[in-house]
Amino acid sequence: MTQLQIVLLYLASIALRIPRIKERWIAPLLRGPEWFFDVAVAPDFLRGPGAAILRNYRWWLFIPWGIEGLTLVALWLTGHLSAANILMTVTVITLFTRFNYYAARIVTENRTRHFEHPEARQPTSNVALSLEPRTLSAYTDWRVEASIILALSAAALWLAFLPATQDPAIERRLLGLMVIDVYAQGGLLLIKSGVIRSGGAAPVDNVEQYLAWRESLRRFTTGICDLIRLLFSLKPLLVVSLIVGGSARLAAIIGFGVLFMVAVGLEWRSRLAYLKVASRTKPAKFPLLPTAQKARGPVGFWPSLPVLLLRTADGYALNLASTQVGIAGLYSAGFASLWMWLVR
Repeated sequence: MTQLQIVLLYLASIALRIPRIKERWIAPLLRGPEWFFDVAVAPDFLRGPGAAILRNYRWWLFIPWGIEGLTLVALWLTGHLSAANILMTVTVITLFTRFNYYAARIVTENRTRHFEHPEARQPTSNVALSLEPRTLSAYTDWRVEASIILALSAAALWLAFLPATQDPAIERRLLGLMVIDVYAQGGLLLIKSGVIRSGGAAPVDNVEQYLAWRESLRRFTTGICDLIRLLFSLKPLLVVSLIVGGSARLAAIIGFGVLFMVAVGLEWRSRLAYLKVASRTKPAKFPLLPTAQKARGPVGFWPSLPVLLLRTADGYALNLASTQVGIAGLYSAGFASLWMWLVR
């Protein structure tokens, strides 16, 4: 790729990330002046101590961008600024921005709680549990599933009957790519199933709106999971087309580019719909479990509790004894074993 194409590729990646940046920029103010994230504050909070807290939170959001900029400068100075390295850098930093946002939010909320209304510090006295059973099929769009199967099948048939190259080593790598993508589909389905089956309580005085918000979040999360699965399923077909070259390469680049932009548009539209529901939902504070009252630190081991994230007095802690962590560990071990087998 030429230098101009590399610059345009990076500028496109920035443009695609702007909606998410904007969302996190205004996240503390989503519910109006009486709320800062999920903390009830005075309406004039932002004219007092809230101004500095908001400013520090927003500065924190730029940490990944600083790391990304320094990394790209280092790649440029060492002569390694390529499309592949830019893609890898942007992917890693994009994943890091999510963890950075959660860390910034936890720290900011803890600072804001010093200014919380005293009456808002009391947990909800009465809670309700949704007893409606949720199944994977109820959150499945069979058109998406058919598209995923069709894309993977097309790539497999192409490799089987129309070899993209006469080099057996490249054919083996393409087959390995197919296997990895199918395994990734299974992992994303596990995540989707976990989101669907996750339970939660709701305050009795606002149960309908609160459950509507949880359902909106559930639909949004599973929808994003399906979009990622669909794009993953197209990757083997795109790689084979790029290797074949000619009109197949051009058609694949144009087709994948159009589908990617459509996916971004759908993601942003569903995100706006979810944020609209979230902005109308009053946060609720639930009583801490006895175990959570004694918990300290970001991780813990509580075999008697089935939850993945346990709300504690200091925020949230990851339960290493939960079933979800065990499944994730087995899945990661399977992925490592599969990768070692493919690279032999």
